[in-house]
Amino acid sequence: MRRKLLLQCILVVITIFALTSLAGSAPLTPELKKGTVLPLRSALARGIQKNLDLRVIELDIPINDQNVIINDAEFDPVLKASISSLEEKAPTSLTSVIEDVDIFRTTGADVGLSKKFRFGLESEIAFETSRSQNNLPLDQDPLRPQYRDALILDFTQPLLRDFGTKINTANLRISQNAVRQAAYGYMARAQGIGEEIEIAYYDLARALEILRYHIESRELARELLEGNKKKFDAGVVPVTEVQEAETAVASRDEQVIFARQQVEIISNRLKDLLEIRPGDPLYEEIFVTEPVGEIEQDFPDLGKALGIALKKRPDLQQQRVELANREIRIEYYANQKLPRIDLESTLGVNGLSGGIRSASFAGAPASTSYVGNYDDALSGMASGDGYEWYIGLRFSYPLGNRAAQARHRRATQEKRQSIYLLKRLEGTAETQVKNALVSVQRSIERVRVTERFEKLAQTTLTQEMERLKKGLSDTFRILDFQDNLIESRIRKVTALGDFNKGLANLYRATGANLERFNIFVQVNAEEISHNE
Repeated sequence: MRRKLLLQCILVVITIFALTSLAGSAPLTPELKKGTVLPLRSALARGIQKNLDLRVIELDIPINDQNVIINDAEFDPVLKASISSLEEKAPTSLTSVIEDVDIFRTTGADVGLSKKFRFGLESEIAFETSRSQNNLPLDQDPLRPQYRDALILDFTQPLLRDFGTKINTANLRISQNAVRQAAYGYMARAQGIGEEIEIAYYDLARALEILRYHIESRELARELLEGNKKKFDAGVVPVTEVQEAETAVASRDEQVIFARQQVEIISNRLKDLLEIRPGDPLYEEIFVTEPVGEIEQDFPDLGKALGIALKKRPDLQQQRVELANREIRIEYYANQKLPRIDLESTLGVNGLSGGIRSASFAGAPASTSYVGNYDDALSGMASGDGYEWYIGLRFSYPLGNRAAQARHRRATQEKRQSIYLLKRLEGTAETQVKNALVSVQRSIERVRVTERFEKLAQTTLTQEMERLKKGLSDTFRILDFQDNLIESRIRKVTALGDFNKGLANLYRATGANLERFNIFVQVNAEEISHNE
């Protein structure tokens, strides 16, 4: 029984809760109403399960699997059968023929089984039977009709070109590798989708925080405006203080609207990645994020990250399989440069019978040993009344053999291409890992700086508010310090988002971003898995 193909399908093992089990809701500002908390792992799970781009790539696996069956079917037995009838009538000048024409009628059938073996042998066994009749004189052919049966066994074994299992299964092995490549392509796309979802998630978290900060900033401006109105009514401050606060409120209203716009755009992008369409229960939901990870997270250093990337990245594994395909082609085309020398052999037995007619020859009764009916023809064949055998060598070689040599040179150059591509991919992986680490490390530094900035801005604003109460400050300075505080918080949340996006890039560059969330993409195969 043919060994199970290397790859059949992709199994997605997800060790997280589905989106339908999203926990609770989070109270937000009036502009945001209330939103359903969307855990990041649930978003990743939904994306891997539902994303249509990924589903398209997944179908490459069963498609290529059919090519394996097609190539393996080359070694399946082939049943052959035919039936025919023939009549010939030709004028003749022979005086021994009673009529002035030769008449020959025959009806025949044959059935056979042929098979090609993986080491190159081609064989066929066939049974042939026929019934024929003519109008020859009785002394020339006393059997009418004639029944003839034959059992023939043919073999052709290549001795140089097309000899050997590796040569004859080259296309089969390449098609099996194509299934592996499709599986790696699926895993690479799954990791890419995971990275896109993760980055969109962090963008949404950042946009939500910025919206909150702008709303907070607007509320501070409104409080300042109310205070200035009271002071103006009491004659403590001029009307310009009120107008400046009103201007700030209007400006910050615009900032809130723009921040809400960004939240809605990013939410739509995330829903698109998760294939949340009209009619889906989650379509009308307003999503909010979990708290994103802080900078106190462990992550691999450059050496370890590069080691993981070289081992796990699907695009590198895919290219290594392609390099193996090139090796198979080189071996095949090297064999095709050899002369063709085939050992051919035939072995057969046959039997004959028919109805004898009364006849005489030179005044004596004529007789034949092949008297009988169709069953006697079969019996004669089984007894080996007639036989045939043949054995020989057949040689052929194109003068110059240019085509075979050109194909071999082409395969050699294609292998060099694959080697260069693999080295280039390894270099790209190294650059991606380095850049991701730079983004992570610099984002950590930015977060720490923005934390200092925020503390200073908060302290300065608090002190200036105390001065305002004593009449030692004005609206312009308060608004300016408020802006500094909000800006420091936005910078911090931006740096924190860049840190988490940098981690997403880093783990994607190593080929382990889904495993990081206990989401495993595994291949159901005998020799390959995501963890190999």
